[in-house]
Amino acid sequence: MRRIDCSSTAVASRSTAVRVEEKGALAHGIGRTKGGRNTKLHAVCDAKGRPHVLLLTPGNVHDCKVARLCIEALPPSAELVADKGYDSQALREWLDERGTQAVIPPRKNRKIQYEYDKAIYKQRNVIERMFCRLKDWRRLATRFDRNIKNFMGAIALAAAVIWWL
Repeated sequence: MRRIDCSSTAVASRSTAVRVEEKGALAHGIGRTKGGRNTKLHAVCDAKGRPHVLLLTPGNVHDCKVARLCIEALPPSAELVADKGYDSQALREWLDERGTQAVIPPRKNRKIQYEYDKAIYKQRNVIERMFCRLKDWRRLATRFDRNIKNFMGAIALAAAVIWWL
């Protein structure tokens, strides 16, 4: 069985996208956060850093709410490496039922601190490098596209190029 990585990153929307809010910002994947108006890209990649699942949500949606949706799109794997944003009891139990080992560090405020394999967790840089490769595309890093369909199309094009490089 293989290992998969799961993470998300925020993509700031441009200031010209202010008019989108009047037409329904949530419909275009833009949400209000502390840092301003953002879109969050959730991704699942393999051990080589190739994206398999990409999902856009408004920036104010928590990672755990869409984690199961992203992970269900792939067959079960041996391990799932994710950051602290994906630390929830429900996700851990679901991964256990699925036969996948959760390599997720616990949040500091958790009463029960779970053990995780730190050697495997060090490999999480693979998904961070994948996001860096996606953000090399200026169009994606600054979200030039106001429409979510156009933005997701640009992400899919970049992901296809990343897959083969």
